[in-house]
Amino acid sequence: MVFFLTVLIGHYWERLKPEQSLYLARVDDPGPRFSYYPLMLESARQFRAGYFPLWTSKEGAGFPVLANYQSTPFNPFNLAFEIYPSLKLLDLMVILKLILMGLFTYFFALELGLSPLAGACSAIVICFSGYVSKYISQMNMNTELWLPAGLLVAERMLKDRGRLIYFLTLSLLSALALIGGNPEAAFYFFLFILLYSLFRGGWAGRKQILSVCLSFILGFLLSGYQLLSFIDYLGWGWHMHTAGLHSVARPSLKWAFSIFFPWLFGPYKTHPAQLFLVNYVGLVPVSLALLAVFRTGNSNRARLFFWGYALVFLAVVYQIPPIYHISYLPIFNRIGSFKFAFFGINFSLALLAGYGCDNYFKGRLKSWQMAVAFSMVAALAVLCLLLAHKFPIAGPPVYWRREAWLMPVLLFLTAAGVGFYGKFFEEQKLGAALLLFLALINLLHLYPGLRPESAIDPLKWSYSDPVPPSYLIPMIADPDRPRFTGLNNVLHQNQSLIYGVTDWRVFEAVYPKSYVRVMGEIERFTMEQSVTEFFKHGWSFDIRKQNLDNPLVGKLGIKYLLSTERLNLEGWSELMQADGVFVYRNEKAWPRTWLANNQAPEFGKTRIKSDQAQKVMVSVPAGPGELVLADQYAPGWRARALPSREELKISPESGLFRKVSFNQGTREVDFFYQPWGFRIGLWLSGTGLISLFIGLIAGKLANKKSRLTGSAA
Repeated sequence: MVFFLTVLIGHYWERLKPEQSLYLARVDDPGPRFSYYPLMLESARQFRAGYFPLWTSKEGAGFPVLANYQSTPFNPFNLAFEIYPSLKLLDLMVILKLILMGLFTYFFALELGLSPLAGACSAIVICFSGYVSKYISQMNMNTELWLPAGLLVAERMLKDRGRLIYFLTLSLLSALALIGGNPEAAFYFFLFILLYSLFRGGWAGRKQILSVCLSFILGFLLSGYQLLSFIDYLGWGWHMHTAGLHSVARPSLKWAFSIFFPWLFGPYKTHPAQLFLVNYVGLVPVSLALLAVFRTGNSNRARLFFWGYALVFLAVVYQIPPIYHISYLPIFNRIGSFKFAFFGINFSLALLAGYGCDNYFKGRLKSWQMAVAFSMVAALAVLCLLLAHKFPIAGPPVYWRREAWLMPVLLFLTAAGVGFYGKFFEEQKLGAALLLFLALINLLHLYPGLRPESAIDPLKWSYSDPVPPSYLIPMIADPDRPRFTGLNNVLHQNQSLIYGVTDWRVFEAVYPKSYVRVMGEIERFTMEQSVTEFFKHGWSFDIRKQNLDNPLVGKLGIKYLLSTERLNLEGWSELMQADGVFVYRNEKAWPRTWLANNQAPEFGKTRIKSDQAQKVMVSVPAGPGELVLADQYAPGWRARALPSREELKISPESGLFRKVSFNQGTREVDFFYQPWGFRIGLWLSGTGLISLFIGLIAGKLANKKSRLTGSAA
């Protein structure tokens, strides 16, 4: 454990310094920096204001927070940040996740009958695997770290059918997996445990398998507030996860070199296609896994399952017929199988490496078996290099980096030498420890290829009074809280949440359909073309320079424009230049509220009296009329007239905004957000929590009764 912690902290020490951030480090996916962290700040502020973070008005015309699934404010790691909002705490949470993952894997390996050294081997291989190193701060890790814990509990359930505590623990782990922040990763969490239970238990363990499935159901109940909020949002939302999306970047067998040589052509950013390569496993860990091909003497069925899972999903990843047709089945066809299935592949190989280490450590292997295993790895390595040479990645000419293939090969040859030395001189214990050390070095060799961007300015990312870029000052000082947009990637989308201003551009996975439809009107694309346009615009939607004269831009209340170049646009006046950014004001921008009539909108007769994330109060003139609030129309928003408190029906205006009709005597209209998904989900979660406590109490009473009965006997 001391060795593991020393390596872990030493490996990431550079990212824990004040001017660095492990959590915000960017490898190829900027999600933590540009989506998760801003949403966590918004959630923390709303919690401290006294209400659940269900909605924010600082994205587009308003977006759900809890329902988008990426915020997951009740995830225990995020909740710790919301209680004590410190970026350094998030960095330490990343380390804590790896420690938990390693511990759970270690104890699961021991439960399977492996030796402590073999368990340590499995823990180290998974914690430093390419998948974990690449996605260490991604939200899917919040789900995947619970997989070894879930397997440990499921294994004990299969062995001991009478323990209620195992059932309740697996239910809690299932709930934690569901609120991790990534539905696709949660799907593979449940799939892995279910397949393992079916294979491990067989027909004789059908009652225990049923118990595993029932614990999943209780887990769904416990996470109902999150799950039903998300399902509710999907009903009126748009997302890019279409059936054909992930086939675009699916690797082929000619890219298999990335399993052993992840940065063969240099760091990941040397060539764009390398971002889509599968995740690194390493020659030495695979050598240890192949030592598990031979009979181990314990947990044979579990070992066969890990081989089956790894090989089947590697075939899916590399589109090997006929197995790759699994990816066309329902659910699988909407999930990036090659990405989210790879944690299970890496985990299976980590357990198999533990089995192989155990075989070697206990002297079960013969010399010819070791020779076969190492020869197979050597053949695979040579084949992968030949394929990389024969079918290079398309694009600009790139050259092999000698250190990218030479160093792993040298480590592999050293491991083979150590293995045979320990066998011939009966030093298997020392040899097993050295093989584990070489596997770790082999995995750490991945690190130079990743080159994460982790440098930050702490003042700009702080929770309390973050220092905004100077070009945002006009928006911050404007009392009307107007919207702005940007050109040329000025201020990445969602960073507006950090500074409390409203960016029309949004970087999310799910968007309101009406938002996408309005963007289509401005940018001249149809809903059928929206997925293509989403990627053309850089994984979001934005308004290009040639479309800023569209009348809808003014109607949306987009009052400011940020650009890195000087513009000459009709209706836009230059305000200032700061930090290389020009700030323009839209003279035709509409206010956020107005009165609608058949001739023309009436401005200046309404006023926003109170503006909170989930509650907006607008004062209106005497007499009947129609009020338009230029905020996102969405199910769950309700309105009432004050002082009568009569409920008003909200209807869409221009397909996007909220409009209500008010009667004589109304002085104010109160808009408030109460989505049904969250309300019903909260009841389900409460029911699940009560069931959990009842189960705990019942279990304790049953244990006490059995002890008393035993004493009397």
